[in-house]
Amino acid sequence: MNLGNQITEKLNNIEMFIENSPSYLFPLKIIGWILLFVALMITNLIALAKWPLSAIYKRLNKKDLGMGDPINISSDSELSQIVAEQGTVLVDFWAEWCGPCLLMNKTINSMAKEYEGKIAVVKVDVSLNSTLSKLYAVRGLPTVIVFKNGDEVARKSGSLTKSQLSELVK
Repeated sequence: MNLGNQITEKLNNIEMFIENSPSYLFPLKIIGWILLFVALMITNLIALAKWPLSAIYKRLNKKDLGMGDPINISSDSELSQIVAEQGTVLVDFWAEWCGPCLLMNKTINSMAKEYEGKIAVVKVDVSLNSTLSKLYAVRGLPTVIVFKNGDEVARKSGSLTKSQLSELVK
């Protein structure tokens, strides 16, 4: 399990504790919300610091799409075509400046490799494709949408672990 997956799992556990704990544990709930807020701020600050460097790196080191790599989409027609042609499609709406998105990046890449030939894994950078995020009503990042036979069957916002993504796809 990679570090991003481990961090995401811990933060999701804290969030579940906050939602499901009884009201007499209110002081612990407050501490949990503070921890979540601090973790979100730290991941976003790291992502913001890393953003310009990764943009330069991507521009200088363009690589060809390999087997088992997620498909980067830049238009609605591309996404519509993939959703229409493939049985199951996992679409990840993300941004380079989003900390939770970067935590989930390796997980999405490993899903693409693991499910190669079974599902299509698509990534949409909302910084570059704001019309797509508006068209699909994406209000938070990261957001994952699963399409089966052209229809949306699942949608989840927030950073997810590999097991949570696998459950969405099933």
